[in-house]
Amino acid sequence: MTIFVCSKHAGFSQHIDNALHGAGVIRHLSSASLVPKTESGDVYVFHLPSFTTQEADAFIRNAIAGPAAVAIADDAPAVSGLLSASESGARAYFNSFMAPQHYVQLLRLLQAGGSWFPPALLAEVFALARAGDVQSRDSAAELGKLTARERELAEFVAEGRANKEIARVCKISERTVKAHLTSIYEKLGVKDRKGLMALLSYRPASTSH
Repeated sequence: MTIFVCSKHAGFSQHIDNALHGAGVIRHLSSASLVPKTESGDVYVFHLPSFTTQEADAFIRNAIAGPAAVAIADDAPAVSGLLSASESGARAYFNSFMAPQHYVQLLRLLQAGGSWFPPALLAEVFALARAGDVQSRDSAAELGKLTARERELAEFVAEGRANKEIARVCKISERTVKAHLTSIYEKLGVKDRKGLMALLSYRPASTSH
């Protein structure tokens, strides 16, 4: 496995070297304009604060087109960053300077085909959306409005999986995934991915008789 670390921040690069020592071959990239050829099992670790929004968008867009997993490191993780990372197709979004053991877990999850998003931020996403019109709706009942394929994709979204990962697991194109999601949003009356994730995380409190 090759870990491509794209960063201009010396402190972050050193932290990665220490955290992932022995986990694979680490290659440092100081430019976001070059996206090297990768293989399945490789990982990009992209330090978001090192680059402009335009540079980051271009790099991530090109990187997710390849077989490597894209992981985005942010010095101050926020809900907006998590949603942007998920929508872009990145499979991980996290604190740049998290502990080495968390980096090891991150790599294991990515190699197993999973994703990594901070639970606290996911909880915040759900809380924000629940403040809207999803708080009184039963997710199990809502799923009944969907086809079997739509339910499958909706559950993947609820797990925080990106479109690219869903397409790979379901063996369909990303365009087909997007078409299904558009239909799902319309049927469930939610505006976007955040609303869908919040709706499917909601379980009505049981009442005693």
